This record gives sequence, C-alpha cells and structure tokens, in this order.
Amino acid sequence: SPKQASKTPPLQDFTSSNVNSNNPKMMLNTDICLVYNIQESGPCCTRTDLVKSNGEPHCQTDLNSQCSVYDSDHPYWEASEAVMKYLEGDNNNFYEAFRLAWFKATVNGMSDLHPIVESC
Repeated sequence: SPKQASKTPPLQDFTSSNVNSNNPKMMLNTDICLVYNIQESGPCCTRTDLVKSNGEPHCQTDLNSQCSVYDSDHPYWEASEAVMKYLEGDNNNFYEAFRLAWFKATVNGMSDLHPIVESC
C-alpha cells in the first residue's frame, strides 16, 4: 500500500527503496544523485508510491514519473552500485562499512594505544 507523505506543506522525500518494498531507506541527497539520473530523467521522483493525506500523489511532477537509474555503461555506474548495496536488506552493510571506517579513522598512525580502563 502507498506510504503517506508529510503533511502540508509537502517536504522533500529523501528515501528510496526497491519497488514495492515496505522498508524505505533514508538517503543523503548526494546518494540520490549517485543512484538516480536526475539530470536526464528529471523532473522526476525517487518514490512514486507516496501519497499525501488527501490521496494525491506526493510526486509533484506532471507525469508522477520515477527517476531512472544509471545504465551500466555510464561513468557513475560503479558509484551507483556502491550506494545501491546499502539499500538492500537490513542495515548490516552500512554498519560493517562504518565499523571499518571508524577503526581506520581512530587508530590510523597510532602505535601506543591502550584499552580504556573502568576506573582510574
């Protein structure tokens, strides 16, 4: 069933999901630009299944058209595939990538690290 969008005034929708998914994912607008070919398919919407409380489509384009994704021969394809990986399933892909990035960011170049003690 369609998801109800924000109340008046309608807000920008920063979610995406696989078709007919009940599990939309929040996306940064930079991620949306890496997944959807908005320059060539715009004006368009990332989700056409959202409706306002009055039953009208949330998508404000004339055609209520779904944004197209990049083709495999497009220069953005590899970046698009990387972002799409995080839209699949649960959040485990994100948490694993974040865990590795956090480790690198906090221990990079450090050689004398010690575990945190419970008391001083």
